[in-house]
This record gives sequence, structure tokens and C-alpha cells, in this order.
Amino acid sequence: MTTSTSQESKRKPWWLLAVAILAVGGLVAAAMAMTADDGSSGAEGPLPGSIGDPEIRQAKWRFTIKRTSGKLSKNQRASLPTQRKKLRTMAQDIFDALFLSPENQRRALRANVTPSARKSYQRTGVGVPKGADDVRIRRRSAWIVIDQNARATMNVNVVAFGQADKGAFATAHRSVLYVAREKGGWKVFGYEVDQQPFKKKKASTKDDEPNDKQGKSSEKTKKRKDKKKRSRDRNRGGDGS
Repeated sequence: MTTSTSQESKRKPWWLLAVAILAVGGLVAAAMAMTADDGSSGAEGPLPGSIGDPEIRQAKWRFTIKRTSGKLSKNQRASLPTQRKKLRTMAQDIFDALFLSPENQRRALRANVTPSARKSYQRTGVGVPKGADDVRIRRRSAWIVIDQNARATMNVNVVAFGQADKGAFATAHRSVLYVAREKGGWKVFGYEVDQQPFKKKKASTKDDEPNDKQGKSSEKTKKRKDKKKRSRDRNRGGDGS
């Protein structure tokens, strides 16, 4: 009897197990909620001091990342996914600041561009015009080529619309950034820039071309028929004489 009583006293009530399960479930749900919040605050969401149009959703970033041919060491292969992520983050950081959050522009360029390249790059007037607001990004993409995990080339394209001090604007921007991996991480050391007013492509007239060709073809066919008819008439006249 003593032994049986001792065993029963050691058993935990069933409701304690239920409480423990509910507590663990609550912690998991909270962790998932925190993870979701972190994901939604990425490059697609509004940035601090954003001048983006709050009524629309900005175009998503589109990345294509390749590496040049050549053998990689075991360590280089292992670090390749990390380097890809860092280069994507660099592109987002620089160009989201240039076009959506000018107050972060200096920080973004200082963190990702060498001092000499940064000063000259800023002098090109890249990004949105003065007093820009309600910016709408219609396109933002980056083609990145990595060379042996030590060098990379970024070809970045952005199309942006919005309002500025001088009125509405539409900008088509293209930058080619030359990047090197240093002890402090990846840094832009050179660039090419082409930024112009965005112009819509003219509507294609291909639908009209077949009609024009058909008209020209029918005219040629008609002329051939008339020529054959005149030839037959001349031959008939010769036979009669």
C-alpha cells in the first residue's frame, strides 16, 4: 500500500500536460508571427521616410544571378549562396534609397560604394528629381554576374513615375555597377549610368502591314493579268491577218 501511494503521488495531473502543450503552441505561434513581420518589412514594403505612393504596390525586385565559368574551391562554393544574398541586398539598399527614400541615400551609398566612386556617382544626379513624392516604381530588376566570388557586375534597371517640384516625371534608369569583395564586404568601385525620361514605346503597326502587303500584292496580280490579256489580244489579231 505504501509503494502504490508513492507512485500515485509522483504522477503529474493530466491538466498540467495540457497546459504545457498550450504554452508551447503559444510560443511557436508568437515566433511565427515575429518571422512574418520581419519578412513583410523587406524591400517590398515601405521604407523609413518613403516617398512612394501609398495607394499602390511597388513593382517587385527581379534578380538574375549568374557566375562566370571556372572552377571554385570548396570554400568558394560554400560561400556562393551567401555572396548572392549580399549582392541582392546591396542592389536593393542602393536603389530603393535612390528612388523611394532619399533621406537614406547618403547612408546607403556610404555603406556600399567606395568614397571616390560615391562622390562622382552622386554628381550624376541619379535617382528622383528634387521634391519628388508619390513615386511609383513600375520596374526594378538586376542582372548580376559573379566572378570567382571576388568581383561582380550589376546591371540594374529602374522605371519610376511620380510628382516633383517641376511637375510630373517619368524616369528610366540604368546603372552598371562594378563591385569588388574586400575585407569589409562588397563595395562598388566603378559604374556606368544612363538615366533619361521614360518614353512609352509606340504601338506596333504590324496589324496594318499585312493589309498593305495584300494591297500591293493584289495590284501586282492585277497588272500581270492585264498584261497577259493584252498579249492574248495581240496574238489573236496576228492570227486573223
